[in-house]
Amino acid sequence: MNRELTDTAAYFAAKLEAEWGPFDLKKALESHAQDIVVLDTRAADAYAEERIPQAVNIPESELEERLSELPKNKEIAPYCWNVTCHLATRVALSLSRKGFSVHELAGGIKAWKESGFDIASSKKELAGIS
Repeated sequence: MNRELTDTAAYFAAKLEAEWGPFDLKKALESHAQDIVVLDTRAADAYAEERIPQAVNIPESELEERLSELPKNKEIAPYCWNVTCHLATRVALSLSRKGFSVHELAGGIKAWKESGFDIASSKKELAGIS
């Protein structure tokens, strides 16, 4: 039983280190945005439609060939659609294995929007531009 408690505690400690919720990411961006790369792992058309304002887009399928675009001296915060989407999780795992500091956005862009935070868009009608 004692080992189970230790294993459970280790799991939750690792989970807290590996994930940021929307409020965690927002707070980190407010305090040290220059040290964070918000990484949208969805396809380019989804990124164009709506994204976290500071985000750059490297779809999960393009990560290996675009790896040099990511700085190793910054924290990377990948996200995708929602809690059931695993694009960001796969990217987070790959980047972690390559020595990057990674904090996956738990709940993806859906959780970001549900928290009431701004989104950006390349589509004029979504951005409110006529």
